[in-house]
Amino acid sequence: MTSDPLVDLLVAKVAGGGNLLLDIGPTADGRIPVIQQQRLLDIGAWLDVNGEAIYETRKWEGAAANNTENVYFTKKGNDLYVLCTKFPEKPFTVKGINNAGKVSMLGFNGNIKTKKSGNTITLTPPVLSPATNPSPYAWVFKIENGA
Repeated sequence: MTSDPLVDLLVAKVAGGGNLLLDIGPTADGRIPVIQQQRLLDIGAWLDVNGEAIYETRKWEGAAANNTENVYFTKKGNDLYVLCTKFPEKPFTVKGINNAGKVSMLGFNGNIKTKKSGNTITLTPPVLSPATNPSPYAWVFKIENGA
């Protein structure tokens, strides 16, 4: 599973409390080059599935205790979003979770196996096939009441 530099940049900026402004430059005759159109369509398709982890979210204060490469965090209300810019191939832990409700992967209909111990939750990523993979890049786990 590959990554998309624009999606990765968006995730990193939003998880850090910022935002991303994309500059699309039209040609002299006002057309948007095809490569830029494709990049906008790709990021839009990713946001169709995972936008709730981006729109109206805030930086999660507990992120500092979780220094895992390619894993970022946002929160909205009481929900915590764990954004992985590289698909996790093995279980991984998230520290600083006092309460945890249902855990799901945005765009995926199956169950996510979890184990809670103290203020740490271990997430076991699902086995995905091309038919069940919700995104070609950056996957998002939602922990209800986790923030």
